[in-house]
Amino acid sequence: MEWSNKSKYNSFNSYKGLTYYENYKNIADWLAGKTSRLNPPIECNLDPFKGCNLNCYFCITQSYMKGVKHEQLPLDYMLKLVDFLADWGVKGLCISGGGEPTLHKGLPQLIDHAIKKMDVAVVTNATNLINELLGCRWVALSVDASDAKIYKEIKGKNLFDNVIDNIAVLAGMRKTSGLLTDLCFKFLILPENQYEIYDACVLAKELEVQDFHARPVDFERKDIEGAKPLQMDMVAIHEQFEKCHELETNDFHVYTVTHKFDSDFHVTFDYTSCLAAPLILPVLQDGNAYLCVEHKMEEKYRLGSAYPAPEKILEWWGGNRHRQMIKDIVPQRDCSRCIYSEYHKQIEAVKNDRMCLSFP
Repeated sequence: MEWSNKSKYNSFNSYKGLTYYENYKNIADWLAGKTSRLNPPIECNLDPFKGCNLNCYFCITQSYMKGVKHEQLPLDYMLKLVDFLADWGVKGLCISGGGEPTLHKGLPQLIDHAIKKMDVAVVTNATNLINELLGCRWVALSVDASDAKIYKEIKGKNLFDNVIDNIAVLAGMRKTSGLLTDLCFKFLILPENQYEIYDACVLAKELEVQDFHARPVDFERKDIEGAKPLQMDMVAIHEQFEKCHELETNDFHVYTVTHKFDSDFHVTFDYTSCLAAPLILPVLQDGNAYLCVEHKMEEKYRLGSAYPAPEKILEWWGGNRHRQMIKDIVPQRDCSRCIYSEYHKQIEAVKNDRMCLSFP
């Protein structure tokens, strides 16, 4: 069970993609050459800062983080980017990073500006407390441990107590302010922490966050140092999953998300084409936009420049090169686990109208 029946309509359920039907139909027609217009993406994934105060050995951006100096986008540019995106029709801004976004000194101003124009989310390691996070629709708090020992082992720094204190303060501020930000305690399942899932869930509930989210690490991707299929204690993990779900209340939700992996947490490819990439526009600290969040900073997947004028995006978005880049992708060859795998399959279904959509 990934979620309880009463919580089946949730952010982590990939079937929410069916609400993107108009985008799906547009993408299918655009790829087939039936239209030259590609709708704007639903979300912009913005990385404002390259650099991190942790050293997570499993980080998906380690291939371009090593040995680089801190790099960041100017605040005034990001404010202009938000204005452009909102006018273009983009609905959401997810501020994440090739590192830790709260290290950008301009993040509070960026959030304050963006929440007036679109839904905003932040992915953070919670080592820095920023009050403005409570203006977001949701905040992902990447903790991945239930105690200081394992935390230091997997993240390379002894900051666990600081992180837990920050989450407690943030949750307390949310409660007293009446704001509705979803605070999500994220737990990436690794060999080192696989027996701590339940303990972490208990901790998350005690902290009074709204969500506990656990999923397997993708350690089979080629750009991870020492990549290899992992052997997990699946019996113990599923036993903990069941106990975690027993902790659920109306105010605390548990999501043990596994549908993008096989039963042993290995990557699967049950789709043949990359169709959903145009739902997201990743803009990185180098001022360029890339085809997919899974291929950040890879020149092969660079769509074009978005800097210094955000309007430059319109020069290449939906163009022939953009279309051909998607057509050329062979997921089994070019990709690791895809966070949009279910969306690819949904677009294929929409394209062939397998659901008889004219008949409710």
